[in-house]
Amino acid sequence: MVKMTQLPPPAIPWSDLVTHDGLFSVDARQRIVHWSDSAQRILGMRGEDVVGKFCYDVVGGRDDRNYRFCRRNCPVLLNARRGRATPNYDILCQPPEGDDRWLNISVVIPRRNRGSFQVLHLFRDVTSRRHTEAFAQRAGAALRELLAEETAAVQGEAPATASALSPRLSRREQEVLRLLASGQSTKEIAGTLGVQPITARNHITRVLNKLGAENRLKAVVYASQHGLL
Repeated sequence: MVKMTQLPPPAIPWSDLVTHDGLFSVDARQRIVHWSDSAQRILGMRGEDVVGKFCYDVVGGRDDRNYRFCRRNCPVLLNARRGRATPNYDILCQPPEGDDRWLNISVVIPRRNRGSFQVLHLFRDVTSRRHTEAFAQRAGAALRELLAEETAAVQGEAPATASALSPRLSRREQEVLRLLASGQSTKEIAGTLGVQPITARNHITRVLNKLGAENRLKAVVYASQHGLL
C-alpha cells in the first residue's frame, strides 16, 4: 500500500492506490497536497518537505528546448480546469541531489472533484530512454555527415561492396554491436547478455578493434554505413 503525506483530507482515497510510479496531487492553486513514497524514491524529496509548496517550484520541469514547462497556470492545470485530458509528456527536472532526470508524466483528473479540485500526476523515470534516443540522433547525424563526405570524395566512382569492406563478426559480436547501437552502457550490455561487466567490456573491445573504430559512436556509424546493423 502506498503511503501518502497530505494536508487536507483527500477528495479521492489516494491511499487506496498502489503504484510503482511516482505520484503527487495538486490543488487549484497548484500546491502539492499529496506526495507518495514512490515519488520520494524517484526524486529524493520527502513529502513533509514538499507538501504545501507550489508544484512548479518543486518539480521545475523543462522541455527538450530548456523551456520552463512547470510554471504557474501551466497547460496541465488549464486543461484540468476545463475538464480536458492532457496527453502524457516528458520533462527534464533537477532533483536537489543527483543528476538531471527525465520524467514521463501522466495526468489524471476526476470527472467530479467532490467539492475539492485536485489534479493527480503519475510519473516515471525515463532518463535511460531519453539518453538512448539522443545517442541514436547523434549517431544518425554523424552517419549522414560521413556519407556526405564520402559522396563528395567519390565523385561518381562505384562504391566498394559491403562484403569487401565489412569485417567478419561472430554472432555474439553482432549482438554486442546491436546493443551498442541502442545506446546501452557496458553494465547494461552485461545484464542483457547475462555475463560479467569485464566480459562485456572484452566483447566491446574486440568489436571496436575489428571495425577499426576509436570509440563506440564511430563503431556504430561504421556498422550502419557498411550494412552491419
